[in-house]
Amino acid sequence: MAPGAFFPSFIEPSSSGEAARLAEEQLLGFLVDGLLVEGLLDGRPTELSEQGCEDRHRTSQSGLARDDGEPAPLAELFGVAAVPPGARLWSVQPALGETLLFLLEPGIAQDWQKVPGTPVLAHDGGTPAPLDPVALMRRVFGGDEQALTPGQRVFLDALEDSLWQATASMAHGVDTRQLDSLGTLEHFTLLEQWASLLDRPFHPTAKAKQGLSATEYRAYMAEFANPVELYWVAVARHRLTHGAGVGALEAGAESGAIQPPADWLLAPKERQALDDEMHAKGIADSHLALPVHPWQHDHALPKWLAEDFAADHCITLETRAGHWWPTSSLRSLLPAAPTPAGAAHSLKLPMAIHSLGASRYLPAVKMINGDLSARLLEEAKQRDPLLASALHLCDEGKWWAYLPEDASLFDEAPRHLSAMVRSYPQALLEQAGTQMVPMATLGTPLPMVGASGPARTSAHHVFDDWMVQRGMEASATSARALFGELCARFFEINLRMLRLGMLAEVHGQNAVLVVRQGRVEGLLLRDHDSLRINVGQLERHGMQDPCYRIKPGHANTLYHDSQQALLFWLQTLAIQVNLRAIIDTLAGHYGLCQRALWRDLAIQLEAQLDAVPFEDAERNALKTALFERERWPYKRLIAPIIERAGGPGSMPFGVSETVNPLRACQGETSHEEAEGNAGVEQGGSPDSKADRLSTLQQA
Repeated sequence: MAPGAFFPSFIEPSSSGEAARLAEEQLLGFLVDGLLVEGLLDGRPTELSEQGCEDRHRTSQSGLARDDGEPAPLAELFGVAAVPPGARLWSVQPALGETLLFLLEPGIAQDWQKVPGTPVLAHDGGTPAPLDPVALMRRVFGGDEQALTPGQRVFLDALEDSLWQATASMAHGVDTRQLDSLGTLEHFTLLEQWASLLDRPFHPTAKAKQGLSATEYRAYMAEFANPVELYWVAVARHRLTHGAGVGALEAGAESGAIQPPADWLLAPKERQALDDEMHAKGIADSHLALPVHPWQHDHALPKWLAEDFAADHCITLETRAGHWWPTSSLRSLLPAAPTPAGAAHSLKLPMAIHSLGASRYLPAVKMINGDLSARLLEEAKQRDPLLASALHLCDEGKWWAYLPEDASLFDEAPRHLSAMVRSYPQALLEQAGTQMVPMATLGTPLPMVGASGPARTSAHHVFDDWMVQRGMEASATSARALFGELCARFFEINLRMLRLGMLAEVHGQNAVLVVRQGRVEGLLLRDHDSLRINVGQLERHGMQDPCYRIKPGHANTLYHDSQQALLFWLQTLAIQVNLRAIIDTLAGHYGLCQRALWRDLAIQLEAQLDAVPFEDAERNALKTALFERERWPYKRLIAPIIERAGGPGSMPFGVSETVNPLRACQGETSHEEAEGNAGVEQGGSPDSKADRLSTLQQA
């Protein structure tokens, strides 16, 4: 199939202004909520009366007025039909003298959150003016450009890039009308493009891919559906290391010879062209060809490996072979045409762009640790019958990395030239009715082209398709049932792994649901290098320390000395990031109450804690940590980026505390929630999306 054959052109919005509005609203929400939960907004809440939206006396006292001088209702100022119950006017006064005004409401995953869709206003005595995310942060930092710290500049630069890049992405609507007609791999590829529209939820600078020009952004980001043609670099064999999945070329081959990536990635004609060029250059026996992302070849390799190219340890080849679709992780690529033997071999390459506060290189040490984790995960499947059938693993043992004799695993330069062939389970791709669904897609609203709704309102959701596949009524009730099923399976698998002393990094980008005819049956994991472990618990279940390679004196996030410490990753990445994003998106698309969905999550989590065969003492300790403690840990994102101020390393983060969402969701039912639940009980939804969804059953 030719590149682009199964993906239609993207839908242009009615105006670029609409895309900018959606992007700004989304980033502003993530930014304000992040500042609040990290304690970076030193403000004071002003309690509103029950008639707050008409409380002219209070707005008059605050100096908030219309252009005509009359006191302005808060609802009018913040552009909402009515001020939500329990809302507060939050004011902050930075050094410039302006007062910053926020309309906040009690949250579930954090104490306070910005009312969705409302602006942040700057008030200096006249008419309040709305601020975009960059303007807001400049005021939070004090407003003096010359006084900015290096870390503040780094954050502002990333925020500016996030704004224009998110706007460009919002201007392209992923066309999901062909989803039902696509094969498993093509369906998966389109869902990856969908997930890329948001990247990591709740991270205000996640969309920033710093180092890409506007042209490169459109060429290499997944949502634009432009296939990437690979460059190839011949690398001296004696300066390469490789993974356990790379075997000898053939019986009788030269000692130490290893299979090249082209064996898995290229069609016969492409492979022949590559071989012919290497033979013509006289380097077929001395060098091995590695695929290189074109951006990496042009921007990173000249910076980091110029001497190696000058010495012919690395040689750029003229052959351009292989067409690949970018995915939501950018440096991971899916085939735009069948790979050899029909297997679903994908590709992961380093890209020295700056994203999530870190450079996206691909060091050998990470892939070595991934091999160790994969063996441990296979052992876990042998020790738990449910994991044996429901936990699926990508094969990530086929990798090659540049590593000169005088270099260490932790040197900077070599990690910019490497490649991994990631193979998805062939059985999943060949099984009729099976879909691989990145959980990130479920938590990414699809922009409503031509509409004026909030950024969290989605034009389509994967649950819509599952309802059709299962013959369910297209309603909010069905969506809530599907979410409960998803939570049950997700927690069952992760808690069984926790019981054995391990937890994968199951944020939405790494965790892929295995779905058969609209029913979640399993979980597929990729990026095994981030498996977190508790060695004492592993040993109690007959497994051993995998002996990860850790840089001396470097922060370690793989080893944990207790189950409580390991639980941190379930609370943060799995629940506060992955499932929370799904809850927010479902609430926006189906008109469901977020509190009700959080309660459903809590019910399923507790049910699985009871069902998984933990020892009683461990089960009780987990329940105490999850359900009874008033506060939960929280991964800080904004302050750590500012504190590190750039440089190498993984995504910077810190740890603080926030509200326990499983306690917060048990509060009294609000009037708004009662109305929403009434709509659900009747098989509809408060905003009448069920009427639109019902047309799916007739498609």
